[in-house]
Amino acid sequence: MGNLNRSTSAKSGGTRFCRIFACDSIATELLQGCPVVTADGRRIGKVDALLVDRQTRQLRYVILEDKTNRTEEPATAAIAIPWQALYFDSAMARLVFYTYS
Repeated sequence: MGNLNRSTSAKSGGTRFCRIFACDSIATELLQGCPVVTADGRRIGKVDALLVDRQTRQLRYVILEDKTNRTEEPATAAIAIPWQALYFDSAMARLVFYTYS
C-alpha cells in the first residue's frame, strides 16, 4: 500500500477510497481470486480488488467480480462488500459474507 497518497483528503476534493489491485499489495495478491460465499454457502463471486480509506489506511471494502452466465452473453457486475461483514473460512479457503437477521 505504498502508493497511497496521505496528503489527498476528502476536504481537498480527492477521493476518499483507493482501489488496490493484486499488483499493488501483497495482501491483495493473497486475496485475489478468493471465492466469496454467503453464510449458507452460495457463491457470490471472487475477490477482484480492495478499497482502502486514504485517510486512515484501513481496508474498508472488498470488490468482487461476479460473472453471471446468461443465455445471450456473460454479464459482469462489480459488487462492494464491507470488510467487517466478511470472515475468512480457513478450512474451505474462502471469505464468508454474513448478515444479521
